[in-house]
Amino acid sequence: MVNYKLVNGKVIEGERELPTVSTDVVVAGAGVGGFSASLAAARAGAKVMLVDSHSFIGGVATQAMMAAFVATNHIDGISRDLLDELAKFGGAPDYNTPRKVGNIPFDPEIFKTVALDMVLKAGVKVLFYTQVCEPVIINGEVKGVVIETKAGRSVILAKQTIDCTGDADLVYRAGGEVNFGRQGDNKTRPITLLFRLGNVDVYKIMEYVEKNPEELQPQYRGSKPLIFNGNEEVVQRLSGFYKLVEEAKAKGELYDEIHYFRLENLQVNRRIVYCNTARAYNLNGTNPEDLTQAEIILRKQILKIVAFARKYIPGCENSFLIDISSSLGVRETRRIVGEYTVSEDDAYNDCKFDDAFMTVKGNLVKRPRPIELDVHMPEPIEGSEKDWLERYPERVPNEPHTYQLPYRCLIPKGIRNLLVAGKIIGVCHMLDGFTRNMIPCMRFGQTAGTAAALAARKGITPKDLAFSEIKTELIRQGLHF
Repeated sequence: MVNYKLVNGKVIEGERELPTVSTDVVVAGAGVGGFSASLAAARAGAKVMLVDSHSFIGGVATQAMMAAFVATNHIDGISRDLLDELAKFGGAPDYNTPRKVGNIPFDPEIFKTVALDMVLKAGVKVLFYTQVCEPVIINGEVKGVVIETKAGRSVILAKQTIDCTGDADLVYRAGGEVNFGRQGDNKTRPITLLFRLGNVDVYKIMEYVEKNPEELQPQYRGSKPLIFNGNEEVVQRLSGFYKLVEEAKAKGELYDEIHYFRLENLQVNRRIVYCNTARAYNLNGTNPEDLTQAEIILRKQILKIVAFARKYIPGCENSFLIDISSSLGVRETRRIVGEYTVSEDDAYNDCKFDDAFMTVKGNLVKRPRPIELDVHMPEPIEGSEKDWLERYPERVPNEPHTYQLPYRCLIPKGIRNLLVAGKIIGVCHMLDGFTRNMIPCMRFGQTAGTAAALAARKGITPKDLAFSEIKTELIRQGLHF
């Protein structure tokens, strides 16, 4: 860690004086967690700065092209506000219609514009093209962040800081405890790179899977995949094409790591589909050499996947590659050790907490849990015969559970004036399969942003803040408990 001094309102890095600005709350990272955190903090009356190295808001939703919301039964508060705005501008189906859909596709470009407009209207100061380098720690407390821009190195002083970097960068650089990947072996879920295909006949694809239902992921067989986004027809997901994939692999036309062909957000009228098929395994998403290797691996895969689609998938004969996402989809790296870290045992024991900010209800796989039964498992078997969740869900022994997430899992253990939001909260690898999704991450952000604003106003640490005050403000902002 770098040593800092605060002299007459100026931060000294070593022997160098850094230009400094001040705010109540600074949010590092403008993904969905950071977006929600900054918006909630501003709505709670704080002066807020939102900082990101890209030129837009959204993170995985936009730069990684993950243009579909899952865990939609948890839409609430800011996530509902966002969906309402997206629908208003034709960027997503209207969620308020009587028919609720399992996944909600959206337009990443409209997302960028709508999300930016929402935070600007709330009074958030946005700073793009800015790299957050490390936390400023003075006398054992986080006092803001060091940033780097074309103008040089400077500091944002803040009463409260929120780490929404997606990799717990600030917590890690502050010396905080983190967990990495799966307990026991530290392996992580695969990295992906999404892309879009144009000139696709979606009706022809649907005709093929209707005639060959065994080629479609079981969860989608017999369903009516079409939903409407205004007057446009959209298909949420078509995943499978197992025999076609195996035929191509047998001829050396696809890589061994690919076991299925997965399309999402199929825009029927526009003839555009999003492809979420490429996978890179056994790489560290916080290591720049591994990230570079992932780009190389996945771009090679994509060339073969595009050729495969044109040759094998009915409806894709005349398709072409439109673009590849500007950022890798890194599913899992660091998660914090929080003031409380939610374990598998907690979930299976239906844990409840006095400071619960979210209740999760659903099925868990009965224990003992085979290693293959995981969402985007670290082993390179996703979509294969070994992947029961994808191929044979009827074989998976499930049991219903309801568990809660405590506010304390947003507070890094032993670090003052720092909160987190997004997929880096204090949970185990198994629960990460749910908590890394965008809708939950927005609730984490709304909670962290609200807590940061209240703590800044009262001049106390987030750990010392009464959860009843946070809950009252969250309810005022429209969040339900």
